[in-house]
Amino acid sequence: MAYTDKLKSTQIAIMMGDGAEPEVFSPMCGLNQKQFQQTRATSDTVDWDCTDPDAIPITVRDVGAADWNLTGSGLLHRPLLPLVQAAFDSAEPTNYRWAYMDTVIDGYHQGPGIITDFTEGATNGEYVQINLTISAAGPKTFVSNP
Repeated sequence: MAYTDKLKSTQIAIMMGDGAEPEVFSPMCGLNQKQFQQTRATSDTVDWDCTDPDAIPITVRDVGAADWNLTGSGLLHRPLLPLVQAAFDSAEPTNYRWAYMDTVIDGYHQGPGIITDFTEGATNGEYVQINLTISAAGPKTFVSNP
């Protein structure tokens, strides 16, 4: 039998750059639900058969723009709050990473992003929760760690 070679979610981190030179990235502690989404826009054209116009046409699809975003939610880590708030308030993008901390997939996606949604929620008797959406502000790259 062969089973899936699984990766634990604790081996994934959303990391935020500090903007320094060289830039240092720190995990966004407290985020226990994380998602990295990549999308592509396409342009569709219907193409008809010239010799048999009654035949079912085909769709010709061209690749368009690429996009990506990160989402995360979980516990509010107090030291993270002023950093996230500053990034949200800034007119300039911040660099983010989706990092794999694994021996097989040892690398990360990185790119500039803008926090487009920042929600804090509190319920009496429970801890404060946060939700973040980071939208691409430029291309991302994948870097394999040596």
